[in-house]
Amino acid sequence: MHRFIFLLFLISGIALKAQDIRTINGYVYDENGEALMFANVYLENGSAGTNTNEYGYFSLQIPISTTEVLVTYLGYQTYRIQLTEENDIVVKMKPDQNMLSDVEITYEQSQQETEHKSSQMSSITIPVKKIKSLPAIGGETDVIKVMQLMPGVQSGAEGGTSMFVRGGDADQNLVLIDEAIVYNVGHLFGFFSVFNPDAIKDMTLLKGAFPSNYGGRLSSILDIRMKEGADDKIHVQGGVGLLSSRLTIEGPINKKSSFMVSGRRTYIDAVFKLVGSDIPYYFYDLNMKYNYKFDVKNRLYVSGYYGNDVLSINEDVEDTTQQSASALNFGFVLGNYTTTVRWNHVYNDKLFSNLSLIYTRFNYDIQGSFVDNSLFIQSKVRDLGAKLGFDLYLNPRHRIKYGINLINHSFRPNVISTEGEISDFLLSRQGNRLNAFENGIYGLSQYDITEKWQVNAGLRLSGVLAKDKYFQGVEPRLATRYTLTDKQNVKGSISRMYQYMHKVSSSTVALPTDLWYPVTANVRPQYADQLALGYSLLLKKMNTTLTVEGYYKWMYNLTEYREGANLVLNDQFESELLQGTGRSWGVEFLAKKDEGKLTGWIGYTLSWANRYFEGLSDQNFWAKYDRRHNISVVGAYQLSKRWGFSAVWVYMTGARFTPQEGAYFVPNASYTQVEMIPIYAPKNSVSMSASHRLDVNFILKSKEKKKFKSEWHFGAYNVYNRATPYRIDVVPTGSGYQYVQPGLFGFIPSIAYNFQF
Repeated sequence: MHRFIFLLFLISGIALKAQDIRTINGYVYDENGEALMFANVYLENGSAGTNTNEYGYFSLQIPISTTEVLVTYLGYQTYRIQLTEENDIVVKMKPDQNMLSDVEITYEQSQQETEHKSSQMSSITIPVKKIKSLPAIGGETDVIKVMQLMPGVQSGAEGGTSMFVRGGDADQNLVLIDEAIVYNVGHLFGFFSVFNPDAIKDMTLLKGAFPSNYGGRLSSILDIRMKEGADDKIHVQGGVGLLSSRLTIEGPINKKSSFMVSGRRTYIDAVFKLVGSDIPYYFYDLNMKYNYKFDVKNRLYVSGYYGNDVLSINEDVEDTTQQSASALNFGFVLGNYTTTVRWNHVYNDKLFSNLSLIYTRFNYDIQGSFVDNSLFIQSKVRDLGAKLGFDLYLNPRHRIKYGINLINHSFRPNVISTEGEISDFLLSRQGNRLNAFENGIYGLSQYDITEKWQVNAGLRLSGVLAKDKYFQGVEPRLATRYTLTDKQNVKGSISRMYQYMHKVSSSTVALPTDLWYPVTANVRPQYADQLALGYSLLLKKMNTTLTVEGYYKWMYNLTEYREGANLVLNDQFESELLQGTGRSWGVEFLAKKDEGKLTGWIGYTLSWANRYFEGLSDQNFWAKYDRRHNISVVGAYQLSKRWGFSAVWVYMTGARFTPQEGAYFVPNASYTQVEMIPIYAPKNSVSMSASHRLDVNFILKSKEKKKFKSEWHFGAYNVYNRATPYRIDVVPTGSGYQYVQPGLFGFIPSIAYNFQF
């Protein structure tokens, strides 16, 4: 490790000189004790400055004669640090009561002014508390669906939580909650995300220019951070909607510790009973966090997420063979569980570390019984991991990050237990336990070569041991920024990512049957190279940023299924998989306004994504979610102190499918019947119809009170009732057949009530 870091020093051209300076360090929090990541800490004359890391920590070298340092964060009052002889500083920011915006989106960092000072590109950071005014299905704010409104991010099926980022597949996104992997991000078959917005502090999506401390997926990293628990007093907030309710409690335990507990449950089952239907389904989730401050240099965090989807059918069904009624029991439980223990330690005024111990479990259980027959199917993924990372602040122009990540994956797919006649053709088995030990060591150097030119160079060495075979990958990362003027800059990046697992799913079974598998001797690791170039223009008087990015991505060893593949309860799935290549390229445009009565953004993506798999097609074909155009317009307007309005309008090209062009008839082997053989066009050669919709939301806030605040949300999804096509049906007509595109989700009104005290 030390030799590796030494090489980074040589590459970056480090030159340390003794100066008449001092180093200050510390944390930046809001008034409730929540760490503020990417807050600005700087001298007023601009001669030195930095920003906090993802844990709210900063280190800054300044002239020894300095008496004052400024701290800024969008939406908060500027804080002036009056320096003393103490170098350890704790800052608590107060919200700016004059800020009228309810929606605040930062495309790279949390303030527009710092975008030009960072080499990071292709990223989106969103403080969740600033997006709760946006319209949503059932009045339930969904952080994943907000991400789908960003350039470069395509949604899958209408209303779902799948993300297809820059031409990649849904399983190529690494989703983390407090650094733990989340394998299933959707409730209600993917229509709601598993993330309770009241428990989430902020989230960052990386689409490219990946820092070397991240790895394991090809397309994106979605890093979600839970609230840490208010340390000033007890706070309670919650909400009641048409489909679910939620409650969050946070506050101090004593002077050194605080907690946060947040729960949510849907009552879809109860709602349908009221209208005379019976859908015995519900989901719930629970977020918890505890933190303890040993002293200014040491802090401990323990956090967890626990959530389940539950379906349970119990009814009497007439058994015609026995001339009697028999009990039918069927259901499933789909669950995510994560636990993270994290220790932040400050060694000195230049060196910060974070140690994380992580446990993750994802499983689904399907059970059923009928007439002396019973069936139980289970699949599990369990991770035990550790991460150790360091931030080294060498001087105001040079910062180093390095560390190591270790994860032991344990996969147990297709556990089956049967009793009765069903066991004659479906045998019980424990399933093959598959283990994979994944590791990564990384180093990252952020260096300001000049005032205008910054370089972020990193290297990640990754690998996995699976089935007694070791795969490894070298992942170079390079990002740079050149400032043209104080309002304009250009950025570029190139990066390689490796992925050592993949998801096998069946689109023919309406059950939670997605299976995760590690690489094997026959299924090699996926990897991708991405090149990106961007231009940014800051219009300070308009509080607006304009960003344009172009990218090109090469993907290798992608997985796809053979035609007619059997993926359900198939332990020999490797024989059903093919590996091929892919390419994607496009241009993304984003215009966003963060302050004032009118806030929001306009995003546009022009993109292409294709694949090549020998055995599926003799030529390149378009990916299923190759959508040429994608537009999102998001706006919020503060009508008065109590009334607010927000709206979302989206347009996107339809998903692709393989059409049947015709058919021909041939006799069977005995010449007794005629069989129809379909003729298909090239794979994914036709797009479904384009779709667009308008969502609106009105917010009525309660009269100002010191202790209790509430607001009503009145909204509608798909105002003009233009349903989005979600599948293709072949319907016979008098003279032949025609394609029909059934729609999903027409006009859906919503009402919700939120409160806090």
